[in-house]
Amino acid sequence: MYRYIFGPVLSSRLGRSLGVDLLVERICSYDCLYCESGPTLLKTLTRSEYADPEIVLEELEIWIGRHPEYELDHITLGGEGEPCLNSGLGRIITGIKDIVPQTPVAVLTNSSLLTSTQVRTELMNADVVLPSMDTLITEEFIRLNRPLPGIDIQEIAKGLALFCREFCGRVFLEILLVRGINDSIENLEKTAEFLNQIKYDRLDITCMSRPGAHIQPAIPRDQTLNRWKKALKKDLSPDKSAQCRELPVEKVDKQAILASVQRRPQTLEQLCLALGLDREEAAAALNILKQERLIRVIRDREQNFYTSKGS
Repeated sequence: MYRYIFGPVLSSRLGRSLGVDLLVERICSYDCLYCESGPTLLKTLTRSEYADPEIVLEELEIWIGRHPEYELDHITLGGEGEPCLNSGLGRIITGIKDIVPQTPVAVLTNSSLLTSTQVRTELMNADVVLPSMDTLITEEFIRLNRPLPGIDIQEIAKGLALFCREFCGRVFLEILLVRGINDSIENLEKTAEFLNQIKYDRLDITCMSRPGAHIQPAIPRDQTLNRWKKALKKDLSPDKSAQCRELPVEKVDKQAILASVQRRPQTLEQLCLALGLDREEAAAALNILKQERLIRVIRDREQNFYTSKGS
């Protein structure tokens, strides 16, 4: 029923968040080792109307009308690729605010397009922007984020710093550390220096919590995490408070489950909390989707993650 709307999903940073996918396919400027959406199919910096803004907004209006019981913390532009690649980004942000003025609009971005004045301008109407910047070391950047050739991490850092100065909303920065790749002392020192020069509202230093596109979780050692926490004055414990609010039990919708795990591998418990599903009914629906070979299970750290990738 919905091509661009998915979820809600639970986020430690954004609470119960309804997702809006502006690409649907794996189109991105990076092909990160850790990406939970799977390998990038098209690596590009070319902006285009990958998703028609009018159809996206029509789907959102339908979803909101059919789910008045949901108390959303955010509506988040993210999905399978880099949302800033969609040339209709600005129109979609303003359209969402017209439809649901009471719900903050958030945008996830890998920061690669923040070098563009046009992209920064389009983002100005968002309420929250969540840019990532995993490393400022070129060699680590190439190895971890696997960018389109020609992308310069130093230019991206300049674009991010400029955006943080211009933006009147909230900026939630994210650094994802992978053991042996970007958890180096050199990156820590450069990151600390960079953060001292920019304005932001929140810093999240995260590790892989789900199977990635090209690697399984490779979590830095405790002493390394403690070093980062101390240097950046950051508590690494994720905020789980948004996951406690329960929803009225919804009728299980296999397509809604499929759309959700297409963008993000999730456990049965995560799906039930996010979508308001009965556990037994959700488990039965997942078994049917497995039998139909529409999803598969990845076992990691004694948890079953459901995903449609690699089926």
